[in-house]
Amino acid sequence: MPLKQRVNIDEKTQILIWHIEESLEVLKKNLKLSKADEIRFQNRKILSHQKQFMASRRLLMEAGLSPQTLYHDPNGIPVLESGQQLSISHTKNLAGIALGSKSLGIDLEIFRPKIERIATRFLHDKESFALKGKGIIEKLTLIWTAKEALYKALKKKEIIFSEQLIVAPFEWGDPQGYAKVLISDKTLNFSLNFIIEKKYCGCVATPKK
Repeated sequence: MPLKQRVNIDEKTQILIWHIEESLEVLKKNLKLSKADEIRFQNRKILSHQKQFMASRRLLMEAGLSPQTLYHDPNGIPVLESGQQLSISHTKNLAGIALGSKSLGIDLEIFRPKIERIATRFLHDKESFALKGKGIIEKLTLIWTAKEALYKALKKKEIIFSEQLIVAPFEWGDPQGYAKVLISDKTLNFSLNFIIEKKYCGCVATPKK
């Protein structure tokens, strides 16, 4: 079944994840896009990217929303006409969306060994726990998804991942965590909802109450 996962974080916040197994033609069937979204789709020349795009729109339909109500602001951030908050992520054969009443972000990533080589680019000094013990690749990937999710939730450019985003220590398998964001002289607190699967992981970031 393509719709792999549907998780309700709370009464107003949910996650939907699609495992892309269908052909592009099947994904496109009975799917109506806005004119702007149709242009965005046509600009994608790689088949896997086209499938990811369509799968994310099918997830909107699964959530009871019309893809035609989706548009993008000048910064390319997806926006729903209803005002409901939306974040989208896709990688390889996965697509995911997060929906809620407050600003949020979602990111999904496949486990890849190369993440160890780039860890210094995004790790904060306080996240060195991820480099110890077993499952280093998995822990680094989860931190990366958390920071991507935070970045999307913040909707701000020029965030330095290794300096301004700090994920609190966690144990592998924890369903939740938290993070701090340092902006100017302010500290923002976020809740993290982890998604852990055999071949991939992900995170949804929401402002902490």
